[in-house]
Amino acid sequence: MIAAEDLVSMVEIVRNINSIQVFMVCFEVGNVTRAAQELNISQSSVSYHIKKLEDDLSVLLFRRTASGLQPTEQGSLLAQHVSRGLTAIRTGLERIAQRPGTVRVALLPMFASRWLSSRLGHLLEAHPEMNLSIQNHNNSFVRMPNPERFADLGIQWGRGNWDGFHVTRLWPETLAPVCSPDYLKAHSIRQPKDLLRCTLLHVDDTRMWEEWLSGNALALDAAQPQMMLEDRHFQLSSTINGLGVSLFASWLVQDELEKGTLVNPFGRVFDTSFAYHVVVPKAVELSAAMQRFNGWICDQSAERVRLT
Repeated sequence: MIAAEDLVSMVEIVRNINSIQVFMVCFEVGNVTRAAQELNISQSSVSYHIKKLEDDLSVLLFRRTASGLQPTEQGSLLAQHVSRGLTAIRTGLERIAQRPGTVRVALLPMFASRWLSSRLGHLLEAHPEMNLSIQNHNNSFVRMPNPERFADLGIQWGRGNWDGFHVTRLWPETLAPVCSPDYLKAHSIRQPKDLLRCTLLHVDDTRMWEEWLSGNALALDAAQPQMMLEDRHFQLSSTINGLGVSLFASWLVQDELEKGTLVNPFGRVFDTSFAYHVVVPKAVELSAAMQRFNGWICDQSAERVRLT
């Protein structure tokens, strides 16, 4: 039986639900006009709901500026709590709607195709009740505004310093600088400084190249020829086709090096602070199936480290 005070609280929540929805859209877009467009309501309606919520709570949620809405400290705090509440509701609805044992995994396509896919069969044989829902991302999972809406956990390449996530590094990596044989013929690359005259290919940003150059007592110059590509698969094909020099986790390009479609000008690999990580948004409450998948991939990682 619902207590009287709980019933009053529930009525209060329902009465404010529209205002809370408007508040969250305003918080995310920071502008009354854009919020009205997203909600398909008038700007005056948006302003009404924000003022109503502020009056009900007796706090100021936004500062109105020439550039839009700037959340106050109380507004940011409310947004955090509302976001967690919406995530809990969404998770509950999804778990009811999905088959039991569903795990949503955000994967990097090259990692998935070159390491994970050959191992998934053993996992699903051992746990036939597990239902995997694979979501591809371009190393963007940890930068999503609400990653828990996208997946329960994911694989991310980087240094592992991501707030808002539980992070587990899979294994230490080494980097191989590679290019096509034709590119090497056209560009004399004998020592690291020779790369300063080459086109450097990369995905995301230049941090990997900056680290590599720094480790070889060099620095990335603003005039350095470079090309940013959409994803690792495109980077790989672009490197094979002679567009420049790339840095890859050495195991990812082992086949290409053995076949001769890529060459390592220096004949050696380099240590790096970058690695693949399992990342779990802190807003996610792991189900039993998610815990099994997380434990399995960490066990697979430990086995790989043991064999190398």
